[in-house]
Amino acid sequence: MKVAVIGEGPSGLVTVKYLLKAHLSLDCDPFDARLFELHETIGGAFATRVYEDAELVSSEQFTTLFDFCCRQEKEFLSANDYLQYLKDYCSHFSLWPYIYLGVEVQSITSTSSKLYTISRSGKDGKVMTWDCDAVAVCSGLHREPNLPVIPGLHHIPQVIHSFEFKTKNQFGINKTVMVIGSGETSADIAHLTVNFPTKQVLVCHKDGFHFAPKRNPGPVLLPILGRKPDPNEPGIPIDISGLLRSARPVIIP
Repeated sequence: MKVAVIGEGPSGLVTVKYLLKAHLSLDCDPFDARLFELHETIGGAFATRVYEDAELVSSEQFTTLFDFCCRQEKEFLSANDYLQYLKDYCSHFSLWPYIYLGVEVQSITSTSSKLYTISRSGKDGKVMTWDCDAVAVCSGLHREPNLPVIPGLHHIPQVIHSFEFKTKNQFGINKTVMVIGSGETSADIAHLTVNFPTKQVLVCHKDGFHFAPKRNPGPVLLPILGRKPDPNEPGIPIDISGLLRSARPVIIP
Protein backbone atom coordinates (compact mmCIF):
# COMPACT_ATOMS: atom_id res chain seq x y z
CA MET A 1 0.00 0.00 0.00
CA LYS A 2 1.32 3.43 -0.96
CA VAL A 3 0.72 6.39 1.34
CA ALA A 4 1.65 10.04 0.74
CA VAL A 5 2.28 12.16 3.84
CA ILE A 6 2.13 15.94 3.34
CA GLY A 7 3.99 18.08 5.87
CA GLU A 8 7.06 17.25 7.97
CA GLY A 9 6.20 18.74 11.32
CA PRO A 10 5.97 16.43 14.35
CA SER A 11 2.68 14.86 13.21
CA GLY A 12 3.98 14.16 9.72
CA LEU A 13 7.18 12.57 11.02
CA VAL A 14 5.32 10.36 13.47
CA THR A 15 2.84 9.33 10.77
CA VAL A 16 5.51 8.23 8.30
CA LYS A 17 7.46 6.48 11.06
CA TYR A 18 4.47 4.35 12.12
CA LEU A 19 3.58 3.55 8.52
CA LEU A 20 7.10 2.33 7.82
CA LYS A 21 7.23 0.24 11.00
CA ALA A 22 3.64 -1.08 10.92
CA HIS A 23 4.50 -4.42 9.32
CA LEU A 24 6.79 -5.24 12.25
CA SER A 25 3.87 -5.45 14.71
CA LEU A 26 0.82 -5.93 12.47
CA ASP A 27 -0.06 -8.71 10.10
CA CYS A 28 0.35 -6.65 6.95
CA ASP A 29 2.71 -6.02 4.07
CA PRO A 30 5.21 -3.15 4.37
CA PHE A 31 3.87 0.29 3.47
CA ASP A 32 5.46 2.39 0.76
CA ALA A 33 5.28 5.76 2.54
CA ARG A 34 6.71 9.03 1.28
CA LEU A 35 6.71 12.38 3.02
CA PHE A 36 6.58 15.59 0.95
CA GLU A 37 7.59 18.96 2.42
CA LEU A 38 7.61 22.40 0.80
CA HIS A 39 10.55 23.78 2.78
CA GLU A 40 14.17 22.68 2.74
CA THR A 41 14.19 21.48 6.34
CA ILE A 42 12.02 19.42 8.65
CA GLY A 43 10.30 20.79 11.74
CA GLY A 44 7.30 22.68 10.37
CA ALA A 45 6.54 25.84 12.35
CA PHE A 46 9.45 25.12 14.70
CA ALA A 47 11.84 25.63 11.78
CA THR A 48 10.22 28.42 9.77
CA ARG A 49 8.11 30.55 12.12
CA VAL A 50 10.04 30.85 15.38
CA TYR A 51 10.88 34.15 17.05
CA GLU A 52 13.56 35.40 19.40
CA ASP A 53 14.08 33.31 22.57
CA ALA A 54 11.17 31.03 21.65
CA GLU A 55 10.72 28.26 24.19
CA LEU A 56 8.15 25.48 24.33
CA VAL A 57 5.37 25.96 26.86
CA SER A 58 4.90 22.27 27.61
CA SER A 59 7.65 20.47 29.46
CA GLU A 60 10.10 18.09 27.86
CA GLN A 61 8.23 15.16 29.43
CA PHE A 62 5.00 16.16 27.69
CA THR A 63 6.47 17.36 24.40
CA THR A 64 8.81 14.56 23.40
CA LEU A 65 7.62 11.23 22.03
CA PHE A 66 7.40 8.17 24.22
CA ASP A 67 9.57 5.98 21.98
CA PHE A 68 12.50 8.39 21.72
CA CYS A 69 14.02 10.20 24.71
CA CYS A 70 15.40 13.72 24.42
CA ARG A 71 19.15 14.14 24.85
CA GLN A 72 18.81 17.67 26.18
CA GLU A 73 18.95 18.03 29.95
CA LYS A 74 16.30 20.76 30.00
CA GLU A 75 12.75 20.69 31.25
CA PHE A 76 11.65 23.31 28.70
CA LEU A 77 13.20 23.04 25.26
CA SER A 78 13.96 26.01 23.06
CA ALA A 79 12.64 25.94 19.51
CA ASN A 80 16.14 25.08 18.25
CA ASP A 81 16.47 22.28 20.81
CA TYR A 82 13.16 20.80 19.71
CA LEU A 83 14.10 21.09 16.05
CA GLN A 84 17.31 19.16 16.75
CA TYR A 85 15.26 16.57 18.64
CA LEU A 86 13.08 16.02 15.56
CA LYS A 87 16.18 15.63 13.37
CA ASP A 88 17.59 13.09 15.82
CA TYR A 89 14.21 11.31 15.70
CA CYS A 90 14.50 11.00 11.91
CA SER A 91 18.03 9.64 12.17
CA HIS A 92 17.16 7.20 14.95
CA PHE A 93 14.30 5.64 12.99
CA SER A 94 16.01 5.95 9.58
CA LEU A 95 13.32 8.20 8.10
CA TRP A 96 15.52 10.42 5.92
CA PRO A 97 15.34 8.25 2.73
CA TYR A 98 11.55 8.63 2.77
CA ILE A 99 11.48 12.43 3.23
CA TYR A 100 11.36 14.66 0.14
CA LEU A 101 12.28 18.26 1.00
CA GLY A 102 11.73 21.27 -1.24
CA VAL A 103 8.73 19.59 -2.86
CA GLU A 104 5.42 21.40 -3.26
CA VAL A 105 2.27 19.29 -3.53
CA GLN A 106 0.17 21.14 -6.10
CA SER A 107 -2.86 18.90 -6.39
CA ILE A 108 -4.41 15.61 -5.28
CA THR A 109 -6.67 13.89 -7.81
CA SER A 110 -8.90 10.91 -7.08
CA THR A 111 -9.05 8.31 -9.86
CA SER A 112 -11.75 5.80 -10.68
CA SER A 113 -9.63 2.94 -9.34
CA LYS A 114 -9.76 4.38 -5.79
CA LEU A 115 -6.22 5.67 -6.11
CA TYR A 116 -4.90 9.20 -5.61
CA THR A 117 -2.52 10.97 -7.93
CA ILE A 118 -0.16 13.42 -6.23
CA SER A 119 1.13 16.20 -8.47
CA ARG A 120 4.26 17.80 -7.09
CA SER A 121 7.04 20.09 -8.23
CA GLY A 122 10.66 19.95 -7.12
CA LYS A 123 13.43 22.51 -6.89
CA ASP A 124 13.77 22.62 -10.67
CA GLY A 125 10.06 23.40 -11.11
CA LYS A 126 9.43 20.14 -12.96
CA VAL A 127 6.00 18.66 -12.23
CA MET A 128 5.93 14.98 -11.32
CA THR A 129 3.15 12.62 -10.29
CA TRP A 130 2.92 9.69 -7.91
CA ASP A 131 -0.03 7.30 -7.57
CA CYS A 132 -0.90 6.19 -4.05
CA ASP A 133 -3.67 4.46 -2.11
CA ALA A 134 -4.05 6.99 0.72
CA VAL A 135 -3.01 10.51 1.70
CA ALA A 136 -2.23 11.84 5.20
CA VAL A 137 -2.43 15.63 5.36
CA CYS A 138 -0.17 16.82 8.21
CA SER A 139 0.31 20.45 7.19
CA GLY A 140 -0.70 21.83 10.59
CA LEU A 141 -3.27 24.32 11.87
CA HIS A 142 -1.33 27.58 11.56
CA ARG A 143 -0.34 27.77 7.93
CA GLU A 144 -2.05 31.10 7.21
CA PRO A 145 -2.19 34.06 9.66
CA ASN A 146 -5.61 35.18 10.89
CA LEU A 147 -5.69 38.98 11.16
CA PRO A 148 -9.00 40.16 12.66
CA VAL A 149 -10.95 42.98 11.04
CA ILE A 150 -10.84 45.87 13.54
CA PRO A 151 -12.27 49.27 12.57
CA GLY A 152 -9.53 51.90 12.47
CA LEU A 153 -6.68 49.40 12.49
CA HIS A 154 -5.33 50.89 9.27
CA HIS A 155 -4.58 54.13 11.13
CA ILE A 156 -1.96 52.43 13.32
CA PRO A 157 1.57 53.24 12.04
CA GLN A 158 2.83 49.67 12.43
CA VAL A 159 0.71 46.52 12.51
CA ILE A 160 2.26 43.05 12.39
CA HIS A 161 0.88 39.59 12.95
CA SER A 162 2.75 37.20 15.23
CA PHE A 163 3.34 35.19 12.05
CA GLU A 164 5.74 37.98 11.01
CA PHE A 165 7.30 38.59 14.44
CA LYS A 166 10.95 37.58 14.76
CA THR A 167 12.62 39.95 17.22
CA LYS A 168 11.66 42.67 19.71
CA ASN A 169 13.75 45.16 17.70
CA GLN A 170 10.88 45.28 15.21
CA PHE A 171 8.92 47.52 17.60
CA GLY A 172 11.53 50.25 17.93
CA ILE A 173 12.54 52.22 21.03
CA ASN A 174 10.22 54.25 23.28
CA LYS A 175 7.07 53.06 21.52
CA THR A 176 3.72 51.95 22.94
CA VAL A 177 3.04 48.35 21.95
CA MET A 178 -0.42 46.79 22.10
CA VAL A 179 -0.56 42.98 21.96
CA ILE A 180 -4.01 41.69 20.95
CA GLY A 181 -4.72 38.21 22.22
CA SER A 182 -3.76 36.27 25.33
CA GLY A 183 -2.40 33.00 24.08
CA GLU A 184 1.06 31.56 24.46
CA THR A 185 2.54 33.62 21.64
CA SER A 186 1.12 36.91 22.94
CA ALA A 187 2.56 36.17 26.40
CA ASP A 188 5.99 35.57 24.86
CA ILE A 189 5.85 38.73 22.76
CA ALA A 190 4.65 40.82 25.71
CA HIS A 191 7.48 39.48 27.87
CA LEU A 192 10.05 40.26 25.18
CA THR A 193 8.81 43.82 24.68
CA VAL A 194 8.59 44.52 28.42
CA ASN A 195 12.28 43.67 28.62
CA PHE A 196 13.07 46.11 25.80
CA PRO A 197 13.17 49.93 25.97
CA THR A 198 9.55 50.34 24.87
CA LYS A 199 7.42 53.09 26.40
CA GLN A 200 4.65 50.75 27.57
CA VAL A 201 3.14 47.39 26.68
CA LEU A 202 -0.61 46.71 26.71
CA VAL A 203 -2.11 43.22 26.42
CA CYS A 204 -5.74 43.17 25.30
CA HIS A 205 -8.36 40.42 25.13
CA LYS A 206 -12.13 40.71 24.88
CA ASP A 207 -12.79 38.18 27.68
CA GLY A 208 -9.93 38.93 30.06
CA PHE A 209 -7.04 36.59 30.76
CA HIS A 210 -4.66 35.17 33.31
CA PHE A 211 -1.01 34.38 32.67
CA ALA A 212 0.22 31.46 34.77
CA PRO A 213 3.85 30.45 35.34
CA LYS A 214 5.17 27.33 33.66
CA ARG A 215 6.30 25.97 37.02
CA ASN A 216 4.63 25.40 40.35
CA PRO A 217 6.55 26.84 43.32
CA GLY A 218 8.99 24.52 45.01
CA PRO A 219 7.89 22.59 48.10
CA VAL A 220 7.86 24.37 51.46
CA LEU A 221 8.91 22.45 54.56
CA LEU A 222 6.95 23.30 57.71
CA PRO A 223 5.01 26.27 56.25
CA ILE A 224 3.24 26.61 59.58
CA LEU A 225 6.47 28.09 60.92
CA GLY A 226 6.34 30.87 58.33
CA ARG A 227 8.78 29.38 55.90
CA LYS A 228 8.50 30.55 52.30
CA PRO A 229 9.40 28.95 48.94
CA ASP A 230 13.11 28.84 48.22
CA PRO A 231 13.79 30.98 45.09
CA ASN A 232 16.67 28.64 44.26
CA GLU A 233 14.25 25.71 44.03
CA PRO A 234 12.66 25.96 40.56
CA GLY A 235 9.76 23.65 41.36
CA ILE A 236 8.27 21.27 38.81
CA PRO A 237 6.58 22.02 35.48
CA ILE A 238 2.92 22.82 35.97
CA ASP A 239 1.79 20.27 33.37
CA ILE A 240 3.60 17.49 35.24
CA SER A 241 2.16 18.57 38.59
CA GLY A 242 -1.31 18.46 37.07
CA LEU A 243 -0.66 14.93 35.89
CA LEU A 244 0.51 13.89 39.33
CA ARG A 245 -2.67 15.25 40.92
CA SER A 246 -4.86 13.22 38.57
CA ALA A 247 -2.74 10.07 38.71
CA ARG A 248 -4.37 6.93 40.10
CA PRO A 249 -2.75 3.62 40.96
CA VAL A 250 -3.29 0.98 38.31
CA ILE A 251 -3.24 -2.73 39.15
CA ILE A 252 -2.28 -4.95 36.24
CA PRO A 253 -3.35 -8.58 36.75
